Amino acid sequence: MRDWSKIAPETVFTGKSEDGNRYLNEFLRDYKTAFNPAIIEAGCRRCLNDYYSKLTQSLHKMKTVKTAYKLKAKYNGIPLKFGSRIQVSNTNLTDALAEELIKNHPRGADLFEIVPEAKEVTVKSLMEDHTRAELNAKAKDLGFDTTTLKSKRDVAKAILAH
Repeated sequence: MRDWSKIAPETVFTGKSEDGNRYLNEFLRDYKTAFNPAIIEAGCRRCLNDYYSKLTQSLHKMKTVKTAYKLKAKYNGIPLKFGSRIQVSNTNLTDALAEELIKNHPRGADLFEIVPEAKEVTVKSLMEDHTRAELNAKAKDLGFDTTTLKSKRDVAKAILAH
């Protein structure tokens, strides 16, 4: 997928690439791959601007979210679940999407070429990866009374002990 943020919207909508193909065709193809919309209004300038904003923001977010998971080539572009409009590919893959695929898809981890080893969860890693509110919510889900747990460390210890 091309990095559309490096090309001005007007050029994307009206210009041609080095090989003479219209950018718009490639842009709409990438947009459809990323978001799988029911319809695309290619003649609506406001819609195109919205598509451009949405795709460039999504691409920027994908660049900042790194994952060690990698789908096998034949599964690149797989729906997140049966009937889902969300297409998961290596360009938009996050840890959360990968874990959801592993958990819910019949092939599970076999969808992936690379599955990182599970990191050991420690009190320190829980404290670094989650806010106190997130830890409190997890502790409550596990049946703990968080009012008796004085610190973030105590909450993390209780979660790991469970």
